Amino acid sequence: MRGVQETHGLSLSALRALGLGRISPVVKMWCLRALALGLVLCSLCFVWRSYQGMGLFLNLGTDYALYLAQSTVMDSGATSQIYDLSAADGPYRKLLDRYNSDPSYQGWTADIIVGPVPYPPIFAWALRPFTWISPPVSFALWFCLNLCLALIIGWRLASHCGSLDKPTTILLFLGSYPVVLSFYVGQIQIMLAWCITEFYLAMRGGREFRAGMWLGCLLLKPHYGLLLGLLLLWKRRWSAVLGAGAAGSIILGASVLVSGVHGLRAYPAAFSGMAQFRGDDPAVMINWRSVILDLYPSIYGRNGTLLTLALAAATLFSLAWVWRGEWNPNAVDFPVKVLLTLLGTLIASFHSHPYGAVLLAMPLVVVLSSGQFHKTAWWVVGIGAVVPTLILELGYSGSLTNSQFYAHLVLASQVLKVVMFAMFGYFYARVCGLSVAGPDSSRMMRGGWIRARAFIPGIGRAASRVLNP
Repeated sequence: MRGVQETHGLSLSALRALGLGRISPVVKMWCLRALALGLVLCSLCFVWRSYQGMGLFLNLGTDYALYLAQSTVMDSGATSQIYDLSAADGPYRKLLDRYNSDPSYQGWTADIIVGPVPYPPIFAWALRPFTWISPPVSFALWFCLNLCLALIIGWRLASHCGSLDKPTTILLFLGSYPVVLSFYVGQIQIMLAWCITEFYLAMRGGREFRAGMWLGCLLLKPHYGLLLGLLLLWKRRWSAVLGAGAAGSIILGASVLVSGVHGLRAYPAAFSGMAQFRGDDPAVMINWRSVILDLYPSIYGRNGTLLTLALAAATLFSLAWVWRGEWNPNAVDFPVKVLLTLLGTLIASFHSHPYGAVLLAMPLVVVLSSGQFHKTAWWVVGIGAVVPTLILELGYSGSLTNSQFYAHLVLASQVLKVVMFAMFGYFYARVCGLSVAGPDSSRMMRGGWIRARAFIPGIGRAASRVLNP
C-alpha cells in the first residue's frame, strides 16, 4: 500500500493535510484529477460562452486588443506615438466596433477609451506580425502561444512537486484563477511567470548569472521584479545583478533600435495614466490600494497615495526582516522566503491585478510539497486557486453581458485578495517561528479574524452586484 501511495497519488502527509486520509489513495488521486480536469473544461466552456455572448475585445481579449492597437501604431511607422493614447484610440475603436457584440459599449461617450500599454517599445515591435492577420485569428494564435508556455510551466511544476500527483498539479495550475484570467484577457503574465519559474530554479541550482538574466526579462513589467532586484543588490549577488543588467540592456537596446531614442523617451509617459489613486479600476486589484478603498471608500488623491506608499514601505521592511542573515539558496526556508517576497511584491505594488498571482506558482508548489506546513496552508491555497475561478465562470443568468461579467470579476478578485493577504500572514508567521497551531493559536486566529473583517465590506458589495445585477 505504501508503494501505491508514493507512486500513484499525493503523498500520505499531503492527503492528510487535505483531510482525505481515510479514503483509498488511488480513489483520492482520481477524484482530484477529475475535479482539476473539470475546472479546466469549465474554463474553456466559459471562454466559448463569453465569445458567443459578448464577442471579442470588450472583455474577452481586452488587454490583447490594447496590444494590437499599440502595435498597429508602431506598424504604421509612427514609432514615437506608440504611447500616445489619441493615436491608439482609433485602431482600438475599430476592433470594438467590428468584433464586440455587447450593447453596453455603444453607451461609452469618452473621447478616448483606449488604455495605456506600459511596456518597452520592443514589445509593440515584436507583436507587429499579429496585426497582419485577422484579429480573431490573431487572438486565437496568441491564446495558443500562451497555452504552450503554460504547459511548459506546468511541466516544470510537475518536475519539482515532490510526491504531489503530477497531472493534478498541472491541471490545477491551468484551471487556477490567475491563469484563467490571464488567458481570458490576453495578458503576457504567463510569459512573466515562466521567467520567474526559471529564475527560481536557476537560483536554487547555483546558476546566479542565468537567474539574473531571467529576472531581467521582467523589465517588460518592472514592478514585478523590483523587490527581487533590491534583494539581490542588498545581498551582493553581483553575478545575478550582472545577469539582470545584461537582460535589461538587451531589452532597452533593442527598443532603441526599433523605435529610436524618442520612442524610448516616451516610454515613462505610459505610466502617467496609471499613477492616479483611483485609476485603472483598483476594485479588482489585490494590493494595499484596493484594501484602502474597501476600508475608506471616500478617500481620494494624495491621501490615498501616501497611505498606499506607507503600507508598501511597511511590507518592504517586513520582508527585509525575513531575509536578514546569510544568503543561502539551498536552505530549507529559501522557497518560502521567495514566495513571501513575491506575495509582498503583489501586495505592495501600486498596480497589481489578479493575474499577477500566477508568478507565485513555482515557489508555492515547492513550499506545499515540502510537507512542512499545516493543512491550513493547503486549504487557503486551494480556496485561492479554485473558488475565484468558479465565481468568475458560474452563476450567470441567460447570455453573458458586460455588467454581469464585471460583477463576477470583482467578487472573484475580492476573494483572491483575502487569500493573498492570508497567505502572506500565515507564511510570514511560520518563517518568523510562530506556530499557527500552537498554544496561542486561538489568539492568533482572533487577530486574523479582526484583520479579515476589513475585507468584508468590499466582498459584500461585490456579492450584492452578482446577486442583484
